Amino acid sequence: MKGQIVGIYVDANSHDHGFLYSGGVYTTLDDPLAVGTTEAYGINDSGEIVGFYIDGKDIAHGFLYSGGTYTTVEVLAATAPYVALAQGINNAGQIVGYYSDYLGEHGFVLTATAVTPNPPPPASTTADMILYDGTNSQSEIYDIGANTVLAAYALGQIEQGWQVVGLGGFNDSDTSDMMVRNSSTGTFAVYAVSNNNSTSGAALFSAGLNWQVAGFGNFSSLGETDMMLRNTNNGSFQIYDIKDNQVTNSFSVGRVGLEWQVAGFNNHGTETDMVLRNGGTGALELYDINNNSLTAAFSLGAVGLDWQVVGFGNFSSVPGEGDMMMRNTGTGAFLIYNISNNQITSTFPMGAAGLNWQVAGFGPMNGAGTSDMALRDGNTGAFEAYDIANNQLTATASLGQVGLDWIVAGFAPFSSMGSTNVAPDSTSQLVQAMAGFGGGGGAADSPSTVPLGAETLSQQPLVTIPQHL
Repeated sequence: MKGQIVGIYVDANSHDHGFLYSGGVYTTLDDPLAVGTTEAYGINDSGEIVGFYIDGKDIAHGFLYSGGTYTTVEVLAATAPYVALAQGINNAGQIVGYYSDYLGEHGFVLTATAVTPNPPPPASTTADMILYDGTNSQSEIYDIGANTVLAAYALGQIEQGWQVVGLGGFNDSDTSDMMVRNSSTGTFAVYAVSNNNSTSGAALFSAGLNWQVAGFGNFSSLGETDMMLRNTNNGSFQIYDIKDNQVTNSFSVGRVGLEWQVAGFNNHGTETDMVLRNGGTGALELYDINNNSLTAAFSLGAVGLDWQVVGFGNFSSVPGEGDMMMRNTGTGAFLIYNISNNQITSTFPMGAAGLNWQVAGFGPMNGAGTSDMALRDGNTGAFEAYDIANNQLTATASLGQVGLDWIVAGFAPFSSMGSTNVAPDSTSQLVQAMAGFGGGGGAADSPSTVPLGAETLSQQPLVTIPQHL
């Protein structure tokens, strides 16, 4: 705006502050997320101001100040220390600046757009489901409670070339944060999601593409959602502890022959164990994980290869227990294996569903703390919830239908208080979406509640991703 100036001053404590000089009056500019440093660099004719601030971890973030509100400007591919430094803004709302990654510093340009926050989840929400469109990378969040879709909102667009690999509590918030990976560079990044809104984006690290995601769980025993990778060349496993959108530590946990494939992660109590399966014999082994180490291994026996592992959860309703669900690839039958003290203690048949019905994931769809199963019709995109308690199927309910171009990113337990970990006795460790086992014709018919429909969703940008200059 004409006659207005922005800049920087240093106070008596050597802290940097931005300022706006307008009409003979100085106004201090301090981003509320800043710890000691806010610097203002550009202003346009509408009075929109850009600059950067430094947070409590000594990481720089860009900001846009408009209408009395500070908005953080993030670049998904950026890495510390310069997540994004906004340098200028023109009258069209285009922001320019630079960010750093593993290869150096890069310029960016992005367009500032007005954002209307999504409302928080309804009080009766117990689970979130996130879908993304495989054609345009748009993402959506669905609030679920009492086997009903209570609300649905757009989260925005994931940058092209990045794929969702799992959900978890990576940012000390609820457990629906999205972990994404660049399919070309191997870089991992987090989209933090809280109360139905994407709140920030942060790059974590890069790993060679021979390192693939094995799964997520509380491997550190610190109540976090950590990530495990596996080397596809030699079978090595590596744990990455994650907290506040940052990798805090990394541990090698050994190597297992590649004939042993990851069947899933069994969360029970405060512990997350790994189950491997021999692709030739059907043998199952359970590996106890504590404090980022493999502490013991136990044989669970062998099951015919026509039976595939589709997930883990507390299906027995026994506190602290983590059980295994298998499905017959020929008949569609489901079978529960109760696991206690590192042993299979009993089995329970749970009926069959047509093979066009595929396992989409597990989560507390019916109520807090439950381990319910969601199936999806591979022909129509319809979803159904299957309530499971005491090793029995207790009820089914339709969740509606979404086009097949929408892919399940995962399910996560929801807590209005937020959660930093994989919820005890829940199935949030399966959010890497063990969908794809099983699938086929006719789950139980139930009245539809709130239909899943992308055309009714509100629109909100996820994280503004710049174009490279």
